Amino acid sequence: MEKIMSLGNLIRVVIGSLAVFVLVGVSVPVSAHHSTAQFDSSRVIRIEGTITQFSYRNPHASISLEGTAEGAQDGAWTVGMTAANVLRNQGWGRSTVQPGDEVVMFVSPLRDPIALNDGSQGGLFVGIILADGSTLGSTDQDGQGSGEY
Repeated sequence: MEKIMSLGNLIRVVIGSLAVFVLVGVSVPVSAHHSTAQFDSSRVIRIEGTITQFSYRNPHASISLEGTAEGAQDGAWTVGMTAANVLRNQGWGRSTVQPGDEVVMFVSPLRDPIALNDGSQGGLFVGIILADGSTLGSTDQDGQGSGEY
């Protein structure tokens, strides 16, 4: 014996299905994007220093270094990066930089320079000159170069 869905049940199923599709459609774009508005992308600061930590993971990798900055505060810096899977496509790996490596880092600083919770200054990765002289990202003072941020 076939059961026929009543009009009330059919309406509930349709409304429930629409609600699921709307929630999925709204949540995916929202969770997939993080703003970089807190960084001053019109400025690029050059930091000569020593890597203290490299965190190669998702959703965002980061580098910490101690160094001398041109046009900004010397000392500890925490540099935010993109996701590890994106970095991999740009030539990065887990061992690209190690604590103790001497590098030249290019970053866009925070718009409002403040000390982060650990006392460091914050920046967004633009480029790096590695200890062996190779480069990743954009490595001149204007943020130009390879074009990969």
